[in-house]
Amino acid sequence: MATALVKNADRMMLTAVPLDEGIEIAFADGRAGLIPFRDLPEILSGEGVAGLELPNPYEIVVMMAGGDCTEIPWDFARHYCDQSYRPRVEAVARQGRSIMARRIREQRAHTGLSLEELAQRSSVEISILAHIESGAHSPRLDTLSAIAHALGLTVEDLLNTS
Repeated sequence: MATALVKNADRMMLTAVPLDEGIEIAFADGRAGLIPFRDLPEILSGEGVAGLELPNPYEIVVMMAGGDCTEIPWDFARHYCDQSYRPRVEAVARQGRSIMARRIREQRAHTGLSLEELAQRSSVEISILAHIESGAHSPRLDTLSAIAHALGLTVEDLLNTS
């Protein structure tokens, strides 16, 4: 019989231990790994680390000797413990960009606007629009809002795929 885990155990960090080379972490699903200090630009080495806290299962707080603190969220830590995590997240992101790209292209076609006309109405550069419509980039919220407004929609309308 398979072991039963707490729902979302892959998001829950149980321990965080400072070592010379980085922070050793363990998740509730049994995955563990090491976040090298070189991958934490705010820290870079263990020399200035005064301590660690795990105030909740979803973040590590690194306290520095000078009094500064750095937060490390669970999703950043997770890919150091699970080689399949980053590819899964990237696949979901690609799918989301693809859906958004299709939705914007469909709405632009529905309104009869060319890419150039949408760029003018939204004040978004045509090259950025082209990257968004190809699914290569995700729009920032302000960009998405400008595109929606130029199409005569709200952001909610643009995101609604039903």
